[in-house]
Amino acid sequence: MADDGWSSEAIVYVNGIRRVLPDGLAHLTLLQYLRGRRRNAKINPHYAVNACLAPLYSVEGMHIITVEGLGSCQSGLHPVQFVPYIFLYLGCTHLLVEISVHEALAQAHGSQCGFCTPGFVMSMYALLRSNKVPPSEEQIEECLSGNLCRCTGYRPIIDAFRVFAKTDNSVYTKSYPTNGEFICPSSGKPCSCREGKVHNSESSACGSTCGEHRPVSYNEIDGSLYKEKELIFPPELVLRNNLPLKLHGFGGIRWYRPLKLKHLLDLKSLYPAAKLVVGNTEVGIEVNFKNAQYPVLISVSHVPELNVLSIKENGLEIGSSVRLSRLQEVLKEVIAEREIHETSSCRAISDQLKWFAGKQVKNVASVGGNICTASPISDLNPLWMAARADFNIVDSKGNIRTVHAKDFFLGYRKVDLAQGEILHSIFLPWSKHFEFVKEFKQSHRREDDIALVNAGMRVYLEEVESNWQVSDVSIIYGGVAAVSLIAAKTENFLIGKTWDKNLLQSALKILKDNVPLAGDAPGGMVEFRKSLILSFFFKFFLWVTQQMNTNGFLKESMDGTHLSAIQPYSRPCSSASQNYEITSVGTAVGLPVVHQSAKLQV
Repeated sequence: MADDGWSSEAIVYVNGIRRVLPDGLAHLTLLQYLRGRRRNAKINPHYAVNACLAPLYSVEGMHIITVEGLGSCQSGLHPVQFVPYIFLYLGCTHLLVEISVHEALAQAHGSQCGFCTPGFVMSMYALLRSNKVPPSEEQIEECLSGNLCRCTGYRPIIDAFRVFAKTDNSVYTKSYPTNGEFICPSSGKPCSCREGKVHNSESSACGSTCGEHRPVSYNEIDGSLYKEKELIFPPELVLRNNLPLKLHGFGGIRWYRPLKLKHLLDLKSLYPAAKLVVGNTEVGIEVNFKNAQYPVLISVSHVPELNVLSIKENGLEIGSSVRLSRLQEVLKEVIAEREIHETSSCRAISDQLKWFAGKQVKNVASVGGNICTASPISDLNPLWMAARADFNIVDSKGNIRTVHAKDFFLGYRKVDLAQGEILHSIFLPWSKHFEFVKEFKQSHRREDDIALVNAGMRVYLEEVESNWQVSDVSIIYGGVAAVSLIAAKTENFLIGKTWDKNLLQSALKILKDNVPLAGDAPGGMVEFRKSLILSFFFKFFLWVTQQMNTNGFLKESMDGTHLSAIQPYSRPCSSASQNYEITSVGTAVGLPVVHQSAKLQV
């Protein structure tokens, strides 16, 4: 392939400073580069990306903001994030103290070992930068779901960042009685222990030890300072056109970034074994932890044809390079705008994406990458299969063929792609009247965890002689075989049957034998996973029946004890209180004092 038109000049901005990335660094991640440039760097890019996975050249033409860019003890903590904290004491005047988001985290005892602290700061900062309006408490907790802390228990971190939420201040004032009677947090009974204890507070200047420490809500803050002093996107990058890149790395690695589909297809024809990357969330794991070697990497993030998100008359076209977070946003828009019966599959995928991964992963991971990885525990592949999605595949000559999602997965991490072919786009048809699609997932923890078992299920009901019969059905499981498994025997049994309780019992008997799980199956917990296979279908039957009952099309009685199985999970925002006793005055022992390294860690 001719080298004409390819550029080896790569530039980025780091905290407002222009840097030229020399050729020969394709083997590095963003984290490795930044740590090599500056000692003790604490890294996490502006829009919440895992710098330990992001290839260095994948951020070419972008502005990288790190913790150092926000501020430090040497240069001063970032002034644009100064927010007031209020100390409330009964019978005392209010004391206002201004601190930054760094100081907020330090003052709220949000750091201990400090290892995770920069990540939390940057996740919160990215949320504020990407939101045009103050975020809700739910959004704050969601943006932090991809960050792990093993010291603090998260409460002080959440408390520190709540200042930015558009919330009622009453969330911080927890039931202080006006009659003086206090309910002890330990016993739940009236007591007078408050006289010598502090509830989430420090001793006040007037001698009272009773009080509350809280931030005011974001809507009480003048945001002009925050907006005017923010690091701007470099004008050079605004005016600069993207260039097709050809770069190299240690060990003969070649890195390409084509800007046209034709150039991508030419490269794939020239290097059939080349790995296509967008967010590098899977390839990066294979290279770093499984010692995989990929001499040719092709970034497909800048190919316009692969980034299409088009709402059509009969469905939604999704380019294979579309990021999962972008897909989630568009699905929410579609759900809000279209008829409810058309968006059953959209709602299922949107709900599954909520638990798919942390924000940092979804911001860069692509739809096509997740599909073509063909992981047996993929949360999305069972849903594409159940929802009757079609995959459009293009070869090196530009010819496009269509494969049903159910036929695309051939074996463990094997898909129906010939050499030189790539996944071009996914077509998700609108669901029909009386067609219901539902997602299921069970993992060790709800957020940011891989599935033990997941599933995608769909049923299309038709009225025949006053009975609602199964016209079409899909039952797909993940985490029970080398590929996403179709429960074909159960599907065939259900076709033409009347949708009632008798059908449920019969289907469960067939399903039990239809999805076998060996006693030594990889992943263990075999008996529990077997129970999940049946319980998912049980929940699906209850959910569909309730939908039909609610709309007046069915009058199937439902056991009240079963209804809890289909209640949507909604976790309220985290809340907590502290109750401790001031045992000594004039010494740090026993006092809620910020540790000395806190401001260095943020």
